[in-house]
Amino acid sequence: MAFDLYLDDAGPRMRHAWIDTHEEAILSPDGSRYPQLARLVNEFYGAPRISPGQAAALVQEVIGRLLDEPDGAEGPLAEVGLRLILLFDQAQRHGLHIQCEGD
Repeated sequence: MAFDLYLDDAGPRMRHAWIDTHEEAILSPDGSRYPQLARLVNEFYGAPRISPGQAAALVQEVIGRLLDEPDGAEGPLAEVGLRLILLFDQAQRHGLHIQCEGD
């Protein structure tokens, strides 16, 4: 796995999501359109931590990335997009942080 994301103190909720090497295109270096995704690209190997507020923004940015894809929800990034949206949404809803680890 290229990038792992863990929800802090998640209890019985979903605790983990990941971005495999072949799914890294979900991340975007375009800081003007996707500032939180660009931050993850820039801090990929630095174990970034995502706050609940950043997670809320990331839900919208991941949806935006999927809408940018020609095949949208049928495209190759749909599965990773859904994994990330679910984790980011839980972090935002429950006020939890996400710890990340890049390989």
